[in-house]
Amino acid sequence: MAWQSAYGCAELPADELFERLEPALLKAVREAGLFTSWTEPDPAYERAVSEFVAAGPGDGSGVARTLIAEFADALAPHVRAQVLGAALVHLTMPGVPDLYQGTESEYLALVDPDNRRPFRRPEVPDEKQALTALALGLRRELPDVFGASGTYAPLAADGPAASHLHAFHRSGEVVTAVTRLSLRLADGGGWRDTVLELPADGPWRDLLSATPGREFPGGAVAAAELFAERPVALLRRVRD
Repeated sequence: MAWQSAYGCAELPADELFERLEPALLKAVREAGLFTSWTEPDPAYERAVSEFVAAGPGDGSGVARTLIAEFADALAPHVRAQVLGAALVHLTMPGVPDLYQGTESEYLALVDPDNRRPFRRPEVPDEKQALTALALGLRRELPDVFGASGTYAPLAADGPAASHLHAFHRSGEVVTAVTRLSLRLADGGGWRDTVLELPADGPWRDLLSATPGREFPGGAVAAAELFAERPVALLRRVRD
């Protein structure tokens, strides 16, 4: 758990790493109740835990820090796919999305003591925040599509990587499509000939695209083309 937490904290400033990681791991060993606990603490064991964290997972400048940073960099594209995919599904699936202050952006935190820190607004908007704002704006603009009377139906993908594409449409007006298990997808050779069958009554405009007017006709669209710009897509049916 210490090393997993250190990987999760790879982006933290080096001078914050130990002071945030140590309390989280002390909480974990106390709640595990194997050698120490909240009610019967073992000072010697807890001191050994703190020393271990300081010497390895919580060391902000040693070899371990370098290796963890390299590992995190290698996985960053797949973390991005997971973060954006989970956020988009959460924001467009049936029900009312529940957002905690600060989680509209990427929120890097340990359960304790970070959950006791004052809220700090991100200085620079990130990709998740832009996606969140767009999806919430679309829900506000189309209440009948996302509300209690709206419908929800899956969209089928076909091809060698079909299991890595999760998609659905809301009321025939909005399509959500996301990449799942992107690391396994890459290891398996990518999208290859995988296609997603969009509802026939298009065209469908890619609302997340940086290219103005990027659209897809109804019917089969290549997954590689759909996800050419990012690992998720939010499409809206274009009406004359």
